[in-house]
Amino acid sequence: MANMKDIAERAGVSIATVSKVLNNQGGISQETSDLIQAIAKELNYHPNFYARNLKKGGSRAIGVITEDLTVFNSSPIIDGIGAYCDEHGYHYFLENMRLDKLKIDPITDEIEYNDIVTSSISFMKAMQVDGLIYLGCHSHKVLSLPGINGMHCVFAYSSSIDPNIPSVLYDDSKASYEVANYLINHGHKVIGVITGPLTSIHAKNRLTGYQKSLFNSGIPYNPKLTAHGDWDRDSGYALSKQLIDSNVTAIFAQNDLMAMGVIDYCRNVGLEVGRDIALIGFDDREICTVSRPTLSTVSLPLFEIGQTSAELVINKIENNTPSLTGEILLECKLIERE
Repeated sequence: MANMKDIAERAGVSIATVSKVLNNQGGISQETSDLIQAIAKELNYHPNFYARNLKKGGSRAIGVITEDLTVFNSSPIIDGIGAYCDEHGYHYFLENMRLDKLKIDPITDEIEYNDIVTSSISFMKAMQVDGLIYLGCHSHKVLSLPGINGMHCVFAYSSSIDPNIPSVLYDDSKASYEVANYLINHGHKVIGVITGPLTSIHAKNRLTGYQKSLFNSGIPYNPKLTAHGDWDRDSGYALSKQLIDSNVTAIFAQNDLMAMGVIDYCRNVGLEVGRDIALIGFDDREICTVSRPTLSTVSLPLFEIGQTSAELVINKIENNTPSLTGEILLECKLIERE
């Protein structure tokens, strides 16, 4: 790859002259400038922005460590990070730990997790990033992130046990409250709910929002109308019978995949979702728009989580002062379909 020395030798000028031209510093004749620019183009010269920025005291790059790039939420969050970085002249390095694919749990598989995350953080330090975003597979407390002391750090779709480190999430509880309110306002009083595993923070928060809505509407909570699933379509199918036999008029499935299982079951027993029984999912996955009927659901602010995370870490870098701390909860949006 060509460098400034190569251009200087070809043009018969000093490296300092080439540097002034390529960095638009002026003071060089138009004829010499045109010659240097032409040679740079001919030699396919590309400036080393990384080295240039380090000379200015920073890399203008952030690190993004994701627990697993293949889970549905990661891609739009990273897109939001990238969009904010583009707007503010930053680049980012991405490290994918593949925890979901490797079946490694950050809490129960502590040794394996610490080995992988330590390696990822070491890589980011070697790249001399100015700050770090840690992106979780789901909302959970990250108990250990070795070696981040002194680094500007933000958590996205997960949170730190250190309250001084900002965490950008969405408000599960409020969104579920609005789902239940929507169903109640449409005349439903017997509303079943299919939760995710109750070890999940998402499942707990969504159940809490549902219960709060019932309470505020004067509807007693009936635990028999709560069925505990595992986020998979098959569990939605299996648990539908229990709820429908309890004469529910509406079902709130805490994710779209389980809602698809409800649609499958209703179709098999001759019930039409949207006419005989109401159904709302959560997450706004692509399957919602291709199912029949199309599925009402809750849209997550994933792109906004990425943008906000990048904004927080870049503000910390440029101002070298603490920004917001604790959990920052963004709002979801109820999407009404068939």
